[in-house]
Amino acid sequence: MPPKKSRSLILAFLFFLLITQKTLAASSYVLPYPGLMPGHRLYKVKQVFDQLSRFWAFGNFSCHQYELKLADKKIVEAKVLFEYQQYLLALSALSESDQHFQKAVYYLERAEKEGKDISQKMINLKAAAEKHKEVLETLKKELPEEFLWQPEKKEATALNLKSALEEAIKIREI
Repeated sequence: MPPKKSRSLILAFLFFLLITQKTLAASSYVLPYPGLMPGHRLYKVKQVFDQLSRFWAFGNFSCHQYELKLADKKIVEAKVLFEYQQYLLALSALSESDQHFQKAVYYLERAEKEGKDISQKMINLKAAAEKHKEVLETLKKELPEEFLWQPEKKEATALNLKSALEEAIKIREI
């Protein structure tokens, strides 16, 4: 029987092998932390700050980065809201993410028309699109096809969640 020191070294080595297994991520693109969410008392302040930060975005590349950053923020916000079954707010955030993503593509196309090299920005945009689609596909599997939203003292509205998610996925096909 090996001495105690040898046994503990062998156990430590085996433990090291177990905890250092490689894990493969579907996408290396990292989405931001959602931050303040609708319902927080400072959420409107955050939205105003996001709008004001647009004034610091000059040129097509800067505008592209600004729009992509907001598309990322809104897709994460939509994901969290969907998970908490706040479907009306989630659809609104998803719609905003779609708009910002389309603007990010638009600014990149404008830069290309001006003769700028967009190859690195396009790689980043495609990685973002893949990450967004990954999030949307996961949500599509977990959510009901339709949800009947019933506000107080008003008529119910059918929210077609699957079609909104499919439309958002189509927007990100680049």
